[in-house]
Amino acid sequence: MFKALAITACIMAFVGTSFAQDEAAALAPFDTVRELRLEAQRAAEAEDYETARRALEAASGLQPGSPTALLGLAQLGLQAGDAELVFSALERAAAAGIAFDLARLGVADAQLRESYPDRYAALDAELTRNSGSHGQAERLARVSIPDSLIEGVAKEIETDRIFLSDVVGRQVLVVEAFDRSSFEVFADAEDGLQSPFGIVSDDVNRVIWVASGAVPQTPLEEGEEASTALIALDLVTGDLYRRYEAEGAERFADLVTRDGMVYAIDSGANRIYQLTSLSGSLRLLSDDNRFASLQGAALADGALYVADYALGLWRVDLADGEAQLVRPGEESLLGIDGLSATREGRLIAVRNGVMPHAVIAIDLARDGLSVESTEILLRGHADFGEPTLVDVQDDRVFFIANAPWALWPEEGGGPTSPVPPVTVLEIDLD
Repeated sequence: MFKALAITACIMAFVGTSFAQDEAAALAPFDTVRELRLEAQRAAEAEDYETARRALEAASGLQPGSPTALLGLAQLGLQAGDAELVFSALERAAAAGIAFDLARLGVADAQLRESYPDRYAALDAELTRNSGSHGQAERLARVSIPDSLIEGVAKEIETDRIFLSDVVGRQVLVVEAFDRSSFEVFADAEDGLQSPFGIVSDDVNRVIWVASGAVPQTPLEEGEEASTALIALDLVTGDLYRRYEAEGAERFADLVTRDGMVYAIDSGANRIYQLTSLSGSLRLLSDDNRFASLQGAALADGALYVADYALGLWRVDLADGEAQLVRPGEESLLGIDGLSATREGRLIAVRNGVMPHAVIAIDLARDGLSVESTEILLRGHADFGEPTLVDVQDDRVFFIANAPWALWPEEGGGPTSPVPPVTVLEIDLD
């Protein structure tokens, strides 16, 4: 969630220098989006609504399914008295899975309902559907962990244990199969952990992999410097097996493993690292200046797929690290935090940066570079707070349903209110 707050602040801020067309090609996509939005704001203030519309449409083209761009277009339509623009923008938002209360349009709500009753009714129905609950999930575990901030989850199939990462506790916890309401400390700061984020159970190497880094909420000791590392813990004992660092890495936040190889996502520096064996060292796989906010990762169809909170999904070639943006369908792929994949290559994403929060299945086209279809697996669940990271094992989806990031202010202290029990939900894909 720290990454979500940071990138949301960027999305909502109109900062930077004046946008010029001949500069756009030199900018990374998200930098261009910011400049386009600044240009749209200036044009709207000057009542040059056509220029503002074109700038926002261009921003939407670079950031498909962006609530900021689409709702900005609707607001622009209200300012310009352009009902068609209001409707088209909100219809696109509805198709992207975005929730919006039409009452927020103020007096225009009643005017649009009266003047365009059929179109208004269809739009209202779709937006209402987006706001409702959908899908089923089983509560696998509910554990009271005082003053914790649980972000990641890993399911170990052989023993049926659940591993949890506690960002502010600087510990990895284990929940046994015979008692899903209590926990034990598996590893902590004495094992070299700062804040653990993504965790993965690796049956090949017999370790638990941990992405350890630091955020403002990390309780560092006096004189202790922030650091980041990929950490391997013994699968049975939790003892530190090995620590892997990389020069220039800022904050490892997520990872994925298959066949003994590990891919670590550096969300701080927007880089991707590869570890080919336990005895090896981390090597830089991909460092693309177009990356904006890298998050979860999954291996599917011979490639690495990485969620970019601000731009969607990247397909990264495992041989040379070349990255290509995946063309989305109508459903928004922005705001994806957790990402995993089934054995058949279906991507499972936890989207918490777009309202409503949802767990989404993504089917890729044959080329792996476009979305063929999406399916909402879960939305509006009673246990939802802020869903975060996800693990897929044997066609079952396990994820944290209610990470309490909002209770832990960046300036320190906290939590600001009692932390609710952490809930792990399970979705059966069969």
